[in-house]
Amino acid sequence: MIKRNFLGKQSVRTVKKTWDLPWRSREKTNPTIDLLGPLITSKTRLKLLLRFFLNHNLSGYLQGLSKELDENTNSIRVELNRLEEAGILSSELEGRRKLYRVNDQHPLTENLTAIVRKVTGVDALIDRVVGRLPGLEQVWVCGDLAQGLQSEIIECVFVGEDLDEAYIKELCRRVEELTGKTINAQVSTKIHPEQLEQCLLVWAQETHEQ
Repeated sequence: MIKRNFLGKQSVRTVKKTWDLPWRSREKTNPTIDLLGPLITSKTRLKLLLRFFLNHNLSGYLQGLSKELDENTNSIRVELNRLEEAGILSSELEGRRKLYRVNDQHPLTENLTAIVRKVTGVDALIDRVVGRLPGLEQVWVCGDLAQGLQSEIIECVFVGEDLDEAYIKELCRRVEELTGKTINAQVSTKIHPEQLEQCLLVWAQETHEQ
C-alpha cells in the first residue's frame, strides 16, 4: 500500500501478519529478546546494550534511562556500573549527574554494534535492499530503533533519485519474512532537517573525490 507521508512524499508501507508466519506464535513475542536472551541473561543489561549500540550518538542519565526502558532505578544503576567497569560504556559528570555513552575505543564496540544491528533487523534491511536499488544514496532508520529502543517495526527512509517504489515494497516484504518485523518505508529525494533528530543514518553511498 502506497500512502503520503507527513512531508508530502510517497511512502511504501508493507505489513506482515504474524499468523502468516507458521514458525511464530500468535502471542506477542520479542524476537530481539528471544535471540539474545540465552547469551545475556539480564534483560536490563540487554535493554541498555540495545539503547546505546543501536545509535552511538545517544547518551543518557540514570533517571532518564530508567523511564525510557521502564526499569527500576536500582537495576539500571547496577548494570550501568557493570558496563562502565567493563569499559564498554564511559561516563562524565555533569553537575551531580553522570552522563553515560558508548566507549568507541573499546575493542568490542564494533562487534556489539554488529550484533545489535543484526538482531534488530537493520542489517537484513541493508543487505537485501542496498545492492538491488540503483540510484539509492542513503538509508535512514527512524522511530524507536533510532532512539535505541526495542521495536518490532522498522521505520526507514530510502533516499535517492528515481527509486522504484514497487520494487522497494517487494524487497521490504522479503525482509519482513526474514526477520518477522514490520517494515514502514518512505521514499524521498532527500532527508529533511526535521527528520534528522528522529532518524539514524545506517548506510550511505560512498562518494569518490576527483
